[in-house]
Amino acid sequence: MPDKPNQTNTPAPKPKRRKLDIWNKIAVCVLTLFLVGCISVFFILVNIINDPEGMRFSQDGLSTLSNSRIFDGAGNLIFEFGDEIREDVTYEQIPQSVVDAFLSIEDSRFFDHNGFDLPRFMAAAINNLRSGDFSQGGSTLTMQMIDNAFTKNQEEKLKNEGSWNKLAQVKLKIQEIYLALIAEQSINKEDIFEFYVNRIWFGSGQNTRGIQKAAKYFFNKDVSELNLGEAAFLAGAINAPYNNNPLNNLRSDETDFLKAATERRNTTLKLMLQHGYITEEEYELAKNTRLEFTLDTNLEATVDPNAAYIEQTMQECVQLTGQDPAVIPMDIYTALNQDVQKQADEICNGNVVAFPNDAFDVGFAVIDNGTGEVIAVGPGRNYHTDSQTDTSIRAQQPGSSMKPLLAYAPAFDLLGWSTTHTVQDVPKDYFTTGRNLNNSDGRYQGNMSLQDALGVSKNTTAAATMVELVKQTGYDYWIDYCRKLGYSEDTYSNFVEQYVIGGANMYASPIEQASAYSTFANKGQRIDSHRIRKVVRRSDQAEISSNAQTNEIVSEQAAFMISTLLEKVVTGGYNNFNQILTADYPVYAKSGTSDWEDYGLPYGIPAGTIKDEWSCAYTSQFSVAVWSGYLPQYQQMGYYIDMSQLNMATAFHISHYLLDYCQQYGDYHAIERPDLVSDYRGGYIKTEFLDRGDPTSNTTTYDPSTACSAQGGTWDEESGICITKQEENNAQTACVGSGGSWDNGACSCPDGYVLNGSACEADEEEPDDEDTEDAAMQECINNGGTYYNGVCTYDAQDPDQGGNSGGDQGTTTPGTDQNQGGGENPGTGEGGNQGTTTPDVPTGFLFPLFKGAFNLFNWL
Repeated sequence: MPDKPNQTNTPAPKPKRRKLDIWNKIAVCVLTLFLVGCISVFFILVNIINDPEGMRFSQDGLSTLSNSRIFDGAGNLIFEFGDEIREDVTYEQIPQSVVDAFLSIEDSRFFDHNGFDLPRFMAAAINNLRSGDFSQGGSTLTMQMIDNAFTKNQEEKLKNEGSWNKLAQVKLKIQEIYLALIAEQSINKEDIFEFYVNRIWFGSGQNTRGIQKAAKYFFNKDVSELNLGEAAFLAGAINAPYNNNPLNNLRSDETDFLKAATERRNTTLKLMLQHGYITEEEYELAKNTRLEFTLDTNLEATVDPNAAYIEQTMQECVQLTGQDPAVIPMDIYTALNQDVQKQADEICNGNVVAFPNDAFDVGFAVIDNGTGEVIAVGPGRNYHTDSQTDTSIRAQQPGSSMKPLLAYAPAFDLLGWSTTHTVQDVPKDYFTTGRNLNNSDGRYQGNMSLQDALGVSKNTTAAATMVELVKQTGYDYWIDYCRKLGYSEDTYSNFVEQYVIGGANMYASPIEQASAYSTFANKGQRIDSHRIRKVVRRSDQAEISSNAQTNEIVSEQAAFMISTLLEKVVTGGYNNFNQILTADYPVYAKSGTSDWEDYGLPYGIPAGTIKDEWSCAYTSQFSVAVWSGYLPQYQQMGYYIDMSQLNMATAFHISHYLLDYCQQYGDYHAIERPDLVSDYRGGYIKTEFLDRGDPTSNTTTYDPSTACSAQGGTWDEESGICITKQEENNAQTACVGSGGSWDNGACSCPDGYVLNGSACEADEEEPDDEDTEDAAMQECINNGGTYYNGVCTYDAQDPDQGGNSGGDQGTTTPGTDQNQGGGENPGTGEGGNQGTTTPDVPTGFLFPLFKGAFNLFNWL
């Protein structure tokens, strides 16, 4: 039997623990760091993606309706504006060659990836690390779409907040990748491509974006008409739109833009060949086509005749909607008549009516009476070079054009006058200024008909009427009346009686005057002047209509009655320049002028000379108001309206031309007689006043003996003449009227002037005979004449040599009322059929020796 083994208490040996070698430890650390890094990156990415201040994907955000559009009265698109101006196209409208070109140069795996192309992105990242910047993004077309629609806006926001840095760039790129992945799950590839090409900039002008605008800009083609070479050029241009724009060679020689564009096009073609989109033959043919031969190079700078109307429309849109159309996309529908507006632009350019000189300016507007719509504006001769000066909205003193509006039309309603009412033209201090009110012709005629007083534009009769009206109603009535006529708050709130002759603080723009006169053709109602018919917000199609209000100004009967008198202002033979408006259709009109009083003396402008001239006219369909004169920069150089310029009657010729031209767009007819107007002594009266009657009314009111007495003369019954005496202060009047100062029976002239008799004249050195001869010869030659043996002869009158100081229009005398504001200056001379010609003279000089001023004393 075998021996049993010895049993002892020795414990069994423990198994040895396996120790990790160094590589295993490294592996564990790397794995741990990786997991921690992944978790950290995950939380960082989640934090970036869910950043409440970050970007959010919205398909609505891809919409390209970011520009506002303006349409004319016929519904034609006339202007687009905004940060980005586009004309979208659908994927089906885009040729396959365009799609292939973009895929070749921008994203060859576009139809295969899910919005993020990792190999492309990693290659770009390595290049960025090498270069030390983020110039290459490795973006897919989807990411570029997100960039254009969302990232750029967020980037701009961060820059404005001062938070733009490298970290912010990384965060935006991460958000961009995320949104690209979301976009690929939300919309199909074709829609992504469509959104992309409708947003990008190709280097085209005026903030235009999208491939359709680019095709029009570079080739004057629709996108569907692009050929292979043109498609390759557009696809290649987007990486550097400015440098790849060959048309920049027309504007700059800093680099060869055409060469850069051609090389980029050829690069795109080569990639298209490599990807199998085109054949070798197509490649060679397109590559060897001269790019410059395919371009539309007709890019000469053009001036938009609608520019002033568009600017006014944008300002009106802000007032109407409370939103800026340059920021909020809108479709703005206006009343613009492009044909009339083009004529307005031609007038301002001097191609229709002759101007006295280059400094002489105009401003005007055309308004549809029945709607209050402004259909065209004349912003002046300098608007296209200085858009801050729009004379169609610039307020000037309107002179006697206020008389029908403030005095005579309301008198039919408030005082019960008939159109044959007799007024008193007598000297009186109507405005309590300490001196009698003067008329522009320097005469008082006593009893005269209302028609004649309006025809020759008497200041006294209008003032007397206005004073009586204010007594009847109080000032608040007239403040509200002027407000309803459409004048500014600064104007209507300061109403005084002098407004009736355009004095004091009475200022009006051509648009305001045209709108005011539309009252008479619109049955006594004035619809607020406006250009916009409606606005449609493009984002939600919300429609905002014009808020133009209708204001009751005078009765329909008064509007008709004043129109009958204003028709006689044109056809009554008053030689007031309104006769220029005579046509084969009824025209109603009133003129107006304002004078310088003595405010122009520091500029060398004689006291009492003309500052502004107006022509306000209307037909049954349209109203026109035209201002003419000089802007402040020329007034300070001594320019004013002298006699020759006044006789050219520029404003009246413009009114006549515009009304004639607009006849094709309206039904011109006589203002219709309404009910409740009764015949009365050869005229009309409102029926409500018929029983009471108008005791002063008379069909023939001129009384020579009364007129003689009104002038301070004595009527000689036996000889039938008025015997007047020369006023004792004749010398004083001549002195003050010529710019001098009268003191204790002596006249003192300002510097640069000398006393000639009782008046001041320019102090000019007497030239020697030889200088005089040379000057006369040079002036003759410059004016187109022939100089021989001391005599200058002309073959025919040169229209540029100045206006007629005679002729059928008669002569005109400037107003003498130096303290009363505006006044009227109707023609008073008979004139001859031939007329005489005076050469142009700078209006800053006294020409000729205050000739017009002394005409005031002819009646003495």
